[in-house]
Amino acid sequence: MRSPITLLLLALWWAIPTLGQVTVPASITLSAPSPSCSFSQDASLSFGTVEKPGTGSGSVAINAQTGARSSALTVSGSATVGQARLQGTNVASYTVSRTFPSTLTKGNDELSYSGTWAQSSSSNSSYSSISGSSYSGTASGAGTSFTRYFRFGGTVSGIALSDANGTYTGTITASASCN
Repeated sequence: MRSPITLLLLALWWAIPTLGQVTVPASITLSAPSPSCSFSQDASLSFGTVEKPGTGSGSVAINAQTGARSSALTVSGSATVGQARLQGTNVASYTVSRTFPSTLTKGNDELSYSGTWAQSSSSNSSYSSISGSSYSGTASGAGTSFTRYFRFGGTVSGIALSDANGTYTGTITASASCN
């Protein structure tokens, strides 16, 4: 036999309405941080002042790896290697492309120019020469930042007494993309 208390509890349990059951979905969407980079000029390429030869022709060069100027001609004034800096965050890979002018000009006068370039992870040490018109590298990816430096040098040749006095100029164009 069942006790009256048990019967009362069973009656109450069946008499109390049950509250419904619900499900609540939960979700999250993740995405990798977007890569971003900036490319800026740190220094212009300057060969300094070069004295034209009395006869024949000469040249002046700046080594993109070392920044050293060399010439058999008389040179004065400061020489500086051109430099650009690429900085980025969340970058897995990058590509830098460059275009060198074939001449430096002053009005209608031209001097032949042959460019060189180099890259490093430090602004003041161990630059590696780059061949070709583009350079691709890797960085550490999401959650990290990086900096790379690019130097520009080259040789100005065909300097002769008949060339006009003054400053000859040209433009090195460089661009970067980061992924």
